[in-house]
Amino acid sequence: MISILMSVYNENKDILSKSIHSIEVQSFQDWELIIVNDNPKNENVSTFLTAKARTNPKIKLITNKKNIGLVNSLNEAFNISRGDYIARMDADDISLFERLEKQLSFLNSFNLDFVFSNVQSIDEAGQTNKRAVLPEITLVDDQKLRKVLEVSDIAFHPTWLMKKSVMLLLNGYRSIDSAEDYDFVIRALRSNFKLGYQGEVLLQYRYRLDSISRSNGLKQERINKILQQGLLNQKNWEDWSLNQVQNLSINPLEENNLSTILQLGVNFKSSRKTGDMLCLFWKIFLYPKSVSSIIKRILIDRKIQRIFTM
Repeated sequence: MISILMSVYNENKDILSKSIHSIEVQSFQDWELIIVNDNPKNENVSTFLTAKARTNPKIKLITNKKNIGLVNSLNEAFNISRGDYIARMDADDISLFERLEKQLSFLNSFNLDFVFSNVQSIDEAGQTNKRAVLPEITLVDDQKLRKVLEVSDIAFHPTWLMKKSVMLLLNGYRSIDSAEDYDFVIRALRSNFKLGYQGEVLLQYRYRLDSISRSNGLKQERINKILQQGLLNQKNWEDWSLNQVQNLSINPLEENNLSTILQLGVNFKSSRKTGDMLCLFWKIFLYPKSVSSIIKRILIDRKIQRIFTM
């Protein structure tokens, strides 16, 4: 059985319904979906989830008394999981029909412990970009995969599937704000688990303008730099990194300026409108410090492409 972990906070009910439905109709049917409602004050979503759990016995619902955050909610879901495998799913994404079947086959065929896949992007209006976000080249070579993960977290969180033993040995997620998934991947590599990237698109990933990766862009950039030290086999990295992240200080004005530019960049990438381009360039002109972050992101993308084609 595959236990699929999902946390719900403030997602639109229609989008949430489509996400759950994409699991219900999977070609592989030996699964349980454990949903944690981390926003019990949202009555519409709470009523919908309760009804879902009543009509489908394969859906298990946990309703938190108060908001406890993504990390605690996922760990809570894992604690009641019954499957031999653990998968992740976000409440606003869409798993393709054969996702679970193909990932389980991929994991077993290459004798891996932990796999993740390529994605297509969906915007907030539900429009799908048919192009894959990452290279459509499968990676099971440990050295190549480490090289990619040294520069960027390509392991899209809602595409994960792993043996339960991985989650047990790592003791679930750590409280690493904005980057709990990257932290988990690095700890898995440090523990010598075998990871694999499936180049086939198996999930449609929703890019939201208010996503954590953009609203905390500067913070995430600096946390990632701390976490990447773990791939250099630094001793006592676990304690050191946790301390560094907890004591990280970010200038709110700088964070807000960079977040606005990242959001404008997403707007322009989606619309290709001249007006959106001018807004983006004007904001960069007003906040020139953002240029270094933008250049870093461009160079990271190019480096990933090079490693994949080596």
